[in-house]
Amino acid sequence: MKTRSSVCMKKGNRTSERAFTLSEVLISLMATMILLTISVPLFSLLKGYDYYSELSVDQLSAVIQWEINQCRSYNVSDHSISLIDKQNRHIVMEKYGKIFRRTVDGSGHETLVQNVGAISFVHEFPSILMEVEIHDQPYTRKIHLP
Repeated sequence: MKTRSSVCMKKGNRTSERAFTLSEVLISLMATMILLTISVPLFSLLKGYDYYSELSVDQLSAVIQWEINQCRSYNVSDHSISLIDKQNRHIVMEKYGKIFRRTVDGSGHETLVQNVGAISFVHEFPSILMEVEIHDQPYTRKIHLP
């Protein structure tokens, strides 16, 4: 007669073999859901500030200021600035699609800033008020006239 080796299990679980109870699982699940609910709004606060867009607007303001200081005459409209420089070249700075560009004598263009939602200029002597919207964030700069 052949004998089988069999493993004999004792009734009852030892502490090392015990599984989680339903109440422990539900409490853990509730704690996890509460933490996730609280932490999701905090992620938007951790997004950070967009220094790149502000730097772009500062550089645009400096370029326009320099161009106005170097020109013979200028004309400010709602969405563009037109200049005549010392070499009698006609320079236009205007929004084109999502960029703000600079053209000289109507040929070629140089991109001054990208991702522009809207831009406007208001001529308030002795300055120009420039309002730029980049990534749905408005920026305002004052350009002083010579």
